Amino acid sequence: MNLILKIYLNEISADFIGRICSIKIIDFLLKGGTFLNHFFVNFHLLTSLSPDFSFLDMKYIIEVRYFTEYRNSLLFDEQNKTNLHIVFLLKTKGAHTFHEASMNFYSVGNFKLYASGGALQLSTLEIIDLRDRSWENIRFQVHGVENQDIDFYCNSIEVLGVKESPIIDN
Repeated sequence: MNLILKIYLNEISADFIGRICSIKIIDFLLKGGTFLNHFFVNFHLLTSLSPDFSFLDMKYIIEVRYFTEYRNSLLFDEQNKTNLHIVFLLKTKGAHTFHEASMNFYSVGNFKLYASGGALQLSTLEIIDLRDRSWENIRFQVHGVENQDIDFYCNSIEVLGVKESPIIDN
């Protein structure tokens, strides 16, 4: 189905975040003609697939790994960070093959996933900027709008890599 990404930043906050975090600010024209500012660490790995790359090219979730980054040997410690690794299967316009995009979501909270087995077909995935709420360690909410099949909060997002997939759509 579709993946729509919505992160609302004003021009000043986008410029400030780009300078202090060395994150490239990318502008997209998305469904409905809304001009939005988006940022991810290593976003260029996605745009290198096609100059016309769109988050609507994200078709499935094929891997999910929920893991804890331990800061010390204590099992339950406030400094431990829970992260989420997701591999998306995407197909850009005009392409004959799928690509796998590996992404990490850091400091994840309230993670919910509803899956019935096999690849999880995406409906519409929305990422909402929550920084104006001043919640500690939470910047974004990621959730499935139509099917409500995925929902969580996180602090930051990173694209780890993109590679051609051996998976074919029959």
